[in-house]
Amino acid sequence: MNRAEEDYMKVIYELTVQAKQPIVKTNELSVHFGYTDQSVNEMIKKLESKKLVSFIPYHGVSLTKKGQIEAVRMLRAHRLWEVFLTEKLGFAWEDVHVDAERLEHNSTEMLLNRLDDFLEHPKFCQHGNPIPNRDGYISSFSTLSLAEIDEGEQFQITRVVDDKELLVFLNENQLQLNEIIDVVKLDMFNGLMHIKKRQQTIILSFKTAHMIFGQRMP
Repeated sequence: MNRAEEDYMKVIYELTVQAKQPIVKTNELSVHFGYTDQSVNEMIKKLESKKLVSFIPYHGVSLTKKGQIEAVRMLRAHRLWEVFLTEKLGFAWEDVHVDAERLEHNSTEMLLNRLDDFLEHPKFCQHGNPIPNRDGYISSFSTLSLAEIDEGEQFQITRVVDDKELLVFLNENQLQLNEIIDVVKLDMFNGLMHIKKRQQTIILSFKTAHMIFGQRMP
C-alpha cells in the first residue's frame, strides 16, 4: 500500500472499530481529510478492489479482516513512535503527530519490534490511546466522552484525541491524563460545559468535550 492508502485505513479504523461504530460514511472521511467526495470515493473503490474495505452504497464503508490487520499495524507504528519521541527525545505531546506520521510509513516489522522492546512494551501512547502488541492485541480503553457526563458528576480523563489545538488547550488549562474533574454546569443553549479542577473553573465547548474520554467516578 502507498502512504495515502495507509492513512485511509488508519482513519477508517479509528472511526469504526476504535469508536465501536459499524460503518463510517464517506462524507465523514471527506470532512476528516478535507478532500472532495469524488476523491474519497475513488480511494474507497481502490481499497475495495484490494479487499481492504467493504463499501455499501448510500451507507458507508467498513474494514475487512485484512483491512483491520493493516490498520492495526499502522496504529502500532504511529503510537510507538509517539512514545519514543516524547519519552526519549523530549517532544511535547502536541508536537509528535507529524513526525510520528512520517516515521510510521517507513518502519519495517523488525524495526517496530526492536522499538517496542526498547520502550519496554508500552500499552498506551502519551494521548492515552492503546498500542497494539506484535500479535495485534489491543488493551481495552474508554469510549465514554466528557460530553456524555451530567452536571454534578465526576470524571477522570484517560484518553484524548491526538489533535494539536485540543492538546494546546489542555496544556493551557493544565489538564492531563488521569486528571479528575467535576462537571458543575451545562450550558446547552451556548454549547458550553463548566468544569472544575480543584479550585479552578474551566469553560469548554461540547466540541472539545467530545474529544476527551475517560470514566465516571463513583
